[in-house]
Amino acid sequence: MANNCHNSTRVFWLGAILNDGGLKKFRGETPAATQWSRGLLKGLAENGCDVKVFAPIWDALFPKGALFPGNGEFLDQGFDQQLVRYLNFPGVRTRSVADSLKRVLRNEVAKNEPAIVLNYNPYPHYCQAMKSVLKDRPQVKWFNVVLDLDDPTLDKWSSFAKATNGASGAVFLSWWGYENAPVEKKLHLDAGVFSPKVISQPSKLVSKKIYVYAGKLADYGGLPQVISAIKRYDDPLASFKFFGKGTSKALADLASHDSRVEVFGFVSDDELKDACGDADAFLSPRDVDFQGTRMIFPSKILYYLQFGKPVLGPMLPGLAPEYKDVLLDVGDGTPDLWGDAFNSVKCMTSHQLNELECKIERILDKRTWCSQGRRLLDFVCSE
Repeated sequence: MANNCHNSTRVFWLGAILNDGGLKKFRGETPAATQWSRGLLKGLAENGCDVKVFAPIWDALFPKGALFPGNGEFLDQGFDQQLVRYLNFPGVRTRSVADSLKRVLRNEVAKNEPAIVLNYNPYPHYCQAMKSVLKDRPQVKWFNVVLDLDDPTLDKWSSFAKATNGASGAVFLSWWGYENAPVEKKLHLDAGVFSPKVISQPSKLVSKKIYVYAGKLADYGGLPQVISAIKRYDDPLASFKFFGKGTSKALADLASHDSRVEVFGFVSDDELKDACGDADAFLSPRDVDFQGTRMIFPSKILYYLQFGKPVLGPMLPGLAPEYKDVLLDVGDGTPDLWGDAFNSVKCMTSHQLNELECKIERILDKRTWCSQGRRLLDFVCSE
């Protein structure tokens, strides 16, 4: 395929990259998606791209949220970001975000042609803005990066097709989404790591096992499965540590009377890395019956895998087939299946852990952020 990119090409990313202070403050911005976006944009930069971010910060609607959300202090200073202000009022927010983006984008693409625009999910405000820009600048290449989506089979992908009409192509994190999307130009790119080698930690062949969960804390989704399983699992030496934004009453209740369970809430990247370095295994629960499950790649799985330890969770449709070799599959997530997985971790020998680490490194080797950035750049620049 012909590659039309050259050194003067600039990539514009639609979607804020927040620092820890911003992630704590704004509930609509998630740590997992932020980590993913940071990695991808750094990967593009490593391949010589000049990346600029247009950053509308997503807040609760006014009056629960600010009327004009955010300021520069909440943006990650490691990126060239321009805060996009908008009127956060019910009924006008989407149009206000779209209009604000349209104004700044028109100015920037005019100065940086040919231009490539990537947006975080096909949200209405991004799609409306880009369709307006394309009317004046049809040579702009526009790609939707689809991190998650409501079940597109409910309307046979028609909502997705309508929202993204005019786009040059799409990038899917979900393997199922990539395989099934009726899109002519598409790429599967699930996630990345900064090193192809696991973070070296000696395996602890001891009776006490530490299980770490890092993700959203809520009384829905896959977390209730884990809570039910822990209640049924009677190993007094097991330790379960939970990190993330949000609140779960059921988890808080469990932690209040089960000393094996600790809830830490949202922590910095460094604190989470330290906790994961001490873990013996990781928890990646999901509600397999949730309508949007097929369109989700749980990016925490690749984050977990870089520590070279077992990951417990279901083999979801959004996961590429090769992940089957490195997951302890809990199927539909019954307490008994989770208990079996806990026991499997207890029984793993040093030989089995070394074999698992080798399998994990084969996956990581193909997924450094630098190589993922190169794949994306080749894709968006090809005819």
